[in-house]
Amino acid sequence: MSRPALSATRAIGVLNHLAAHPDQGFTLTELAHGLQTNAASMHAVLATLSTHGYVVREQRRKTYHLGHSAIAIGQAALEQHPAIALASELTDELAETLGLECLAGTLVGRELLTVAAAGRPDRLHTRPRAGQRFPFVPPLGILAAAYAEPAELEDWLMALGPEASPGDRDRYRQAAASVRALGYEIDLQTPARQQIGLVLYELGRSPREPRLLAKLSQLVKQLAREPHQLLDPEPDPDQLFAIDNIQAPIFDGNGRLVAGLTLLGFDDPLPARGLDRYVKAITGAASHVTSVTGGRAPLSL
Repeated sequence: MSRPALSATRAIGVLNHLAAHPDQGFTLTELAHGLQTNAASMHAVLATLSTHGYVVREQRRKTYHLGHSAIAIGQAALEQHPAIALASELTDELAETLGLECLAGTLVGRELLTVAAAGRPDRLHTRPRAGQRFPFVPPLGILAAAYAEPAELEDWLMALGPEASPGDRDRYRQAAASVRALGYEIDLQTPARQQIGLVLYELGRSPREPRLLAKLSQLVKQLAREPHQLLDPEPDPDQLFAIDNIQAPIFDGNGRLVAGLTLLGFDDPLPARGLDRYVKAITGAASHVTSVTGGRAPLSL
């Protein structure tokens, strides 16, 4: 693999950071600190981005925001990815109908990218926001892993690290197979998952803060040791479950996962019989996006 160009990497970091905070502006100093870059390098990057209209500087507060050129890029990207565009639109409808929060996301390289978020404003500030990225490492991203090619699944499992046993990897292979068989994923609330949410909120402001990244890595490993999924296709109808989120896949014309929809914001434990409403709503919406945009489920399903 060729060595990445530092200037390009820094420019992408700036754009990603501003995209994840559309309602905020950041000074040069704040961007340099949040992205772990020295001020001189950040100044050069911002000057170039400003010249070409990808960022603008608010004169009174001296803060940077996304510029008009970024709008053109975003509109062109949505036209080229209709499934993402339609999934993003449906987040508002699902959130309003169900009284929850709804996200649309996709896999970009080794990261999970949130492309849209909708729901109760008082809750959204603690949820993953549009533009925010998360590491594609077990147990995060198991919906994407469930529909990955065998080699891609093994790459995902490698992120468990050398301390993971063959049994650990087998459990995740089985979990991925279960998610694929069900056609959706249900994640449960756990102590580690609640702490992960808090760390991700902090990472929103400082996405490259070493202390926060180390904490996230530690919590992800802790989550892997907790019962964090509901994989039983026929649980006891009266059993209560503390639901964290429900996810459903969207496929492209080649039967590959292109995006996913996620429901969040379940305040109280639900009996298994009460889950059907939410599962049907999100899988129905995901299937609609797949169908309307010319996609299809994998042939093996």
